[in-house]
Amino acid sequence: MAQSRRDFYPTVLALFFLCVCGVSFAATAPAILETDHLRLIVTTETGVYQVLDKQSQVTWNSNPFTQRMGTVVFKIDGADREFSLSRCEVAPASGNKHSLRLTFHPIDVQPAATVTVTVEALSDRRTLEFRCETANAPDLVRVSLLENGFYVTDADQGYVVVPVREGLMIPANSGKAFTHSFDTYAYEGCHMTMIGLVKGGSAAMVTWSDVYGRVDIHSAMTPVAAPAVQVVSPTLTLHSKNPSFKIQFCGRGDYVTLAKAYREEARKSGWLVTWDEKLKKHPADAKLFGAANFKLWSALTREMNSESTQEKSLSVSWTFDEAAQVAEHIHNDLGLTNVLFTIGGWIHRGYDNQHPDILPAAPELGGNDALADCSRRILKLGYLFSLHDNYQDIYKDSPSWNEKYITKNRDGSLSAGGSWAGGRAYLTCSKMALELARRPQNLTAVKQLTGANSYFIDTTYAAGLQECFDPAHPLTRADDMHWKQALSDYARDVFGQFGSECGREWAIPHADFFEGLTGVSGTYYHNAGLPESLGASVIPFFELVYRDTIAAYGKYGYDMNQAAEYVLQHILIGRPLNYHEVPAHLYWKNYTSKADARLAPPTPNVEITGPREFRVTYHWVVREPLAQDYRAFNHFTDADGKIQFQNDYTPAPATSKWAPGTLDQGPFTVHVPEGLTGTFTMGTGLFDPSTDTRLALAGTDGGGLRYSLGSIKVTATGIEFIPVGNKVAEPMVDPGLFVRGDQGWTQGLHPQDRFLKNTYEVLSPLNELTARMQMTSHVFVTPDRKVQKAVYGKGRSAVEVVVNMGREPYALQTRRHGLVQLLPFGFAVESATFAAFHALSWNGMDYARPVMFSIRSADGKSLESSRKIRVFHAFGDPRIKLAGAVHTVEREQFVPR
Repeated sequence: MAQSRRDFYPTVLALFFLCVCGVSFAATAPAILETDHLRLIVTTETGVYQVLDKQSQVTWNSNPFTQRMGTVVFKIDGADREFSLSRCEVAPASGNKHSLRLTFHPIDVQPAATVTVTVEALSDRRTLEFRCETANAPDLVRVSLLENGFYVTDADQGYVVVPVREGLMIPANSGKAFTHSFDTYAYEGCHMTMIGLVKGGSAAMVTWSDVYGRVDIHSAMTPVAAPAVQVVSPTLTLHSKNPSFKIQFCGRGDYVTLAKAYREEARKSGWLVTWDEKLKKHPADAKLFGAANFKLWSALTREMNSESTQEKSLSVSWTFDEAAQVAEHIHNDLGLTNVLFTIGGWIHRGYDNQHPDILPAAPELGGNDALADCSRRILKLGYLFSLHDNYQDIYKDSPSWNEKYITKNRDGSLSAGGSWAGGRAYLTCSKMALELARRPQNLTAVKQLTGANSYFIDTTYAAGLQECFDPAHPLTRADDMHWKQALSDYARDVFGQFGSECGREWAIPHADFFEGLTGVSGTYYHNAGLPESLGASVIPFFELVYRDTIAAYGKYGYDMNQAAEYVLQHILIGRPLNYHEVPAHLYWKNYTSKADARLAPPTPNVEITGPREFRVTYHWVVREPLAQDYRAFNHFTDADGKIQFQNDYTPAPATSKWAPGTLDQGPFTVHVPEGLTGTFTMGTGLFDPSTDTRLALAGTDGGGLRYSLGSIKVTATGIEFIPVGNKVAEPMVDPGLFVRGDQGWTQGLHPQDRFLKNTYEVLSPLNELTARMQMTSHVFVTPDRKVQKAVYGKGRSAVEVVVNMGREPYALQTRRHGLVQLLPFGFAVESATFAAFHALSWNGMDYARPVMFSIRSADGKSLESSRKIRVFHAFGDPRIKLAGAVHTVEREQFVPR
């Protein structure tokens, strides 16, 4: 607090000095705007400003690098020219004592040109609105009034909040220098029209409405804001004709405070449409509460060359009959009763081919009749049945190809999209995309054929807003948003429910689910290195603002044997998983885990051959012949269980020819990546390359755990092999723990089914319970931000979730279940009617190894008073203590009081 006051006082002292020395006060007097909550001072000689938030006694300052308010760019003689907004004239804005009118004369070639910035305190007296107008000036290209202003530093424990996917918190003490741009509603840009700023425990929020707006976050290691050594500052650049933005000063607070403030802004903008409102018109949306997103991503894959003139390959992953059998399997055999089941690659030519010409359904999969039968069988299960479509891409070999549909660039050329399975795609203008979707052979025909009760149109929300320069259908970014909303509404009207990729706030009133907002490919962002490059932490900002408005999932496939953090993130935010990495065909049939008795763990012979190189031979023990061919994996993982390098190989002879006895594989030369140091666990096993399914091995449950063959210690001077003998790995950090099934419900099942069932039994009831609740709190419990806590709702009905993503155990004191010992990747969910945990102790019972259970009241009463409690046992020791009594639950049972 004292530091922030020091930021404010120099201006006042300087004014006093100038007056005493006889300098004309009129020439140097500052412009002052004051309310009960704020005091804004603008130095008219330079445009430098300061804002004191009176509630928190924190001062916010303008650009620390350049003395000016900002910049404008005009188009002059065909070229963009930038001018500073520094010296200005000041007058009160007419009719409002809580406003200032600042007039700048930035253009030397047109002295009469003016830029007027009006700053007005809004009715709450804690929000300042900045509006910019020009007169007698050339065409305005862009303006940056918030130019490195309202910066935060390490000295005031500052950070910036950017609403990209779930959200980023960018601290000012990371030691990282960078500049990163976040375009409004772009792929990984600002997915809400805001950024948040926190310094000294005080919060401020910047909002805008210009869909062309861009925020640049700049981090510099500089002494300009001493005693700070790092400054993180935002620049907001706007492009509208009369640009404006608002800054709301929230007083004492953090990112939760900012989320609550923005929720009110979202309500005013019309983006905040809650489930309570949606259910009035779309009651079937209630089926999304707790629904897992199970997607057969590409039933038919046809790879074309880039010109779409020649077929390179064709593969069928599931026929329509097989797709129905998969749905029946996960419903009848695994008990997944709440599912959004989607098929991609069902259209005539397969995934990402010949859009928008989708029917008849792919003949290779069985054609129209088989698709109709598939839909009937899936709907009979009570599932939501959705079909994956696309109206942004069109291909040159599409029967409907016509340049009139395509977005045109400024020079009139066709706007090219990505190169996908069907070759080079071109981007349809969103106005024309709606016309294509409305054709009788498109959405209405699919509805008549299948009766599907949900629909997914790819890329609609993912791609940034586009412009089209075709004079027949020109589009601004705002127009593009309008037509994409119209396409969403049309699909929703036809099928009753609609979703698309990623998700944006402007889509919430027009959609029911987003796919890709909560994660990408098993991590947080498509740009997987984004948080690390900014020194940032992921925060559930989207949940704090919009949780009770939309169903949200991740997208793309991921390795379930490395997915523990991804799962814990979804437990934290109470969102079901996406299951996109599904093995082909009827993957669970003919699967056996009887290999446990056929093999014994191999022993390695390691020879160090250089400072970053070694040779290894694996001595396998074969007890009984194997029936098929497998590939061997050998992963070298760090303390977090993440693969840092590997030595996978194809056994020779093939494993189907392995005879009982001992068998050597190798030697193989392994190179340690340059610059990598540390101790890495060597873990090995076998997997089926056709399905990417690991083979269960002796002494393991076949999931997550690997044979530990020892460790490789790498230092700057050399390599050391540390043997441990033939023991099953017992890592403190097990990224594949959700594939475990030992002693539990899924023991002996296919690894995919173990992962499905284990995660579903936590995430589905958790989401069903909290879908219509607001996330009311989120905190980082430990200084390293690895242990996190989220709270949904308030009072007796509140739901609390704690996850441990760190390397160290964490002792959690709960309200209802006593002390819970969370190992790395442990979690605990606590509420009146539902609980779940992966822990070493729970409710007064200790375990030798971590166990996982979920417990749910079956009669709606609290767990303390319920007469019927359903207990699901995932893995580990089957004993659980409930109401003072110890019960043994091998798989699942109802436990009466």
